[in-house]
Amino acid sequence: MKNTINYYYNLFIDDFIKSENDYYFFLDGDEFHFIIYNRPLEDIQSLYKINIQMKNIGCLVHEIILNKDNQAITMINGIPYILIKLCKYKNDKVFLNDISYIQNMTMNLQYDKDLLRDDWVKLWSEKIDYYEYQINQFGKKYPILCDSLSYFIGLGENAITYLVNNSNKEDNNLPTHIVVSHKRIRQGMGSFDFYNPINFVIDTRVRDVSEYIKDSFYKRNFNMYELKSYLNSNRFNKNEYIHLFARMLFPTYYFDIYDDIINNNNSEDNILPILDRIDEYEKLLTNIYKFIVYEKKVQIEPIEWLLSKK
Repeated sequence: MKNTINYYYNLFIDDFIKSENDYYFFLDGDEFHFIIYNRPLEDIQSLYKINIQMKNIGCLVHEIILNKDNQAITMINGIPYILIKLCKYKNDKVFLNDISYIQNMTMNLQYDKDLLRDDWVKLWSEKIDYYEYQINQFGKKYPILCDSLSYFIGLGENAITYLVNNSNKEDNNLPTHIVVSHKRIRQGMGSFDFYNPINFVIDTRVRDVSEYIKDSFYKRNFNMYELKSYLNSNRFNKNEYIHLFARMLFPTYYFDIYDDIINNNNSEDNILPILDRIDEYEKLLTNIYKFIVYEKKVQIEPIEWLLSKK
């Protein structure tokens, strides 16, 4: 691997460390990682453009290093790799203020539409259609998933209906700020993944905060004070609160584990912690709704079945 780095990047290193499929090394006080690029190849130019803009405005981000052919991707034995130089800031855990920082820094970036993920109604509808088809094929093999899927599909359809119904309101012309976001954010992902451009998508600023709340809730680390502080600092408008509540309704936390079970043949028991806390999560949704309406004084449509539950 030393010869590969030397040949493609003209970097002369004494040694490197291998961690699974990740190679990393230190040079002149900087840390570099040579990692597998696990996205569609056509995304790389758009990601590189975003990466350059973030560097130019001084935003914390790992830097994509071009190879000798001025390309971001280097093919090694048919496998695409990229080399990134890590930013100096390191943290083992992501907080909402980290999310707020990257959102505020990237509101005015130019982006290619192939990175945009804000058509949630279309994306969510396609996902639900796929799960309904799939469970008909594999339901007997996965009885726990088969029994629980209808509830979470119902939540997903509720989220879609909520967005569709509210898109016809007069407030729908209020802006939803488009920012650098992540394919999926985890509270414990740390700075290596958080600032890694491979993980970036472009979406509204409620994407990351919603996924953060869901992840921290199921890791039993959710802090309502932290959420209130974030929302008080970032001044969401009505349209953004609608999107926030809709995304909180959509059960990505369940579907991610479902996919892992089906695709990687993991145990169905992995879904049980989600099922055990359905009532608690419904209470969390209710509390967030009440905070938006009663504390932030923003009138968004209620979910009647949710608010009527004792």
